[in-house]
Amino acid sequence: MKYYRVGVIMNTHGLKGDLKVKVYSDFDRFIKGNRLYINYKDEYLPVIVKQKSEYGMNILTRFENLEDINLVEKYKGSTIYISEEDQGTLEDGEYYYHELIGLEVINDRADHRGVCIEVREVPQGHLLVVKKDDGKNALIPFRKEFIQGVTKERIIVKEIEGLF
Repeated sequence: MKYYRVGVIMNTHGLKGDLKVKVYSDFDRFIKGNRLYINYKDEYLPVIVKQKSEYGMNILTRFENLEDINLVEKYKGSTIYISEEDQGTLEDGEYYYHELIGLEVINDRADHRGVCIEVREVPQGHLLVVKKDDGKNALIPFRKEFIQGVTKERIIVKEIEGLF
């Protein structure tokens, strides 16, 4: 089974098992009843979200049957994952980060421009980080004005002056 990182446990909070989590997912994975996995000592331990609240730039979450600080303290620093089967399907035009990373990036004339190596979330939306053949990176806004299409093999970009 494949797993995808959705957050990292930064610390505990209070005595009832709340965990402060830095979220790495563009989708809300910490919905009550969702199954996630804590990677602890190279094992993926299934947990069910009991509750979640915003906490500054992070969240506080509590998992079912782990409602005591003594039960969760050992997970500090652990990564939280979602399984491929639990991540759900998306609507047309929506993509998971892992689906974009590794794809060839070409322009609208089919010229090779590089490979997508990362997706960054910024206040204005998302940026594709494209590793060009010269080793430098280009940042491409993931917006319909720039992205003409996405296939299983490549991302087609409408190239404007200065983009690459």
